[in-house]
Amino acid sequence: MKRLVKIAAVGLVLSTACVYAQDGGPPPGQPGMRGPRGGPFGHFGPGPGPGFGSFGKVVTGAPYSADVSDQSIQTLSDGNTVQHSTAGHIARDSQGRTYSQETITGGPLGQQGPVVVTFINDPVAGYAYVLNANTKVATRRAIPNKAGAGAPPSGTPHGPRDSANTTTTDLGTQTLAGVAAQGKTVTHTVPAGAMGNTQPIVSTSETWYSPDLQVIVLAKRNDPRMGQSTYSLTNIQRAEPAASLFQVPSDYTVQDAPAGQRGRFRGPGNH
Repeated sequence: MKRLVKIAAVGLVLSTACVYAQDGGPPPGQPGMRGPRGGPFGHFGPGPGPGFGSFGKVVTGAPYSADVSDQSIQTLSDGNTVQHSTAGHIARDSQGRTYSQETITGGPLGQQGPVVVTFINDPVAGYAYVLNANTKVATRRAIPNKAGAGAPPSGTPHGPRDSANTTTTDLGTQTLAGVAAQGKTVTHTVPAGAMGNTQPIVSTSETWYSPDLQVIVLAKRNDPRMGQSTYSLTNIQRAEPAASLFQVPSDYTVQDAPAGQRGRFRGPGNH
């Protein structure tokens, strides 16, 4: 049973990481973001819940690197709290290749201690890789030719929303982590009785998006059903990252992902 839980958690992590590497992460707090959070790397897992086959828009000519963190906390009815955290480093070169190395703490995947996973998305060569440092195996999957087509722009809320119960507020522009970012808050209300709730359920999200880098720099979400989560980029560098980040190390064995696993594939620790 423990192995099945761990495999499921890894699947959730792998299914979202490629999108994060591309757009800097989805709005926090949505299921399928963080594998261990039960529901990012959900920011490396907030927001994006598409499968590994759903690759984000390829952004060229805007290289950067940054440290990233994703924190979530849920308070249960008995006062107990459930906390998850993900930290790591992301980078993108001028050709649109992305790198993401994440350390996951807590949850099913990190219950035996911190777990480090690395993702490389190379639209130039047409492949995405998941690197397992323990086995020195890089699991490879071809990127669909339609990668990026129709991908929602970064900072756009994921999933359907009833406009009658949703309000958006422009927060203007401010400098975060050294880059100009445009902010907004989105408040969504579930009316009383809509899902058996006796009182309205109000959730809010705040996102700060950099038009220059086309990434989310900061995102916060507060939902009484799922708790609070915060995703942020720090130490943003605009220089071209080292080319070696986007290459599979020479001491790794490259294996193709098993056929038929559309949208997801298992990577670290599941061979």
